[in-house]
Amino acid sequence: MARAAVWIPEDFKRGVEELARNERNPLCLFVLNQISSNYEAAESDGRPMCGDTGLPRWYVKMGNEARVDGGFAALERRLRQATADATREVPLRPNRVHPLTRHDFNNNVGAHAPEIQYSFEPEGSWIDLTTVHKGGLFGTDYRMLFPADGIPGIKRFFVDTLV
Repeated sequence: MARAAVWIPEDFKRGVEELARNERNPLCLFVLNQISSNYEAAESDGRPMCGDTGLPRWYVKMGNEARVDGGFAALERRLRQATADATREVPLRPNRVHPLTRHDFNNNVGAHAPEIQYSFEPEGSWIDLTTVHKGGLFGTDYRMLFPADGIPGIKRFFVDTLV
């Protein structure tokens, strides 16, 4: 989880650098340079690249013959513990609270958290674990607008989605 929060793939870095080389708008260029600078600082300091590290999510992909000691419940306990440990040690920003009481356990673990998605392959006895930090609205919002809604309708949807 630390690597997912701190390390940026080289192709991403090169992509931002290339965008900056071709950018003519001063504000856009400033933002791209800040992104590059932030990547460098995160790696050199071993800290997350953003103060808001999002919501941890696990992807578990496994072959049909794979076995987990203690079954899937034990695997989920281990992934939840790994999430709590990483939240404390990296550190990651704790972004989960109890849905009713709003109590914050400061560990990114709670009801349905972290999210764990499973996929299975017909062959093999392997397990592949991938973790990501999902930020920025977590899901996707969309709405059908009428042509008459025009630009004001788009702006209203944008504001409604954020607020």
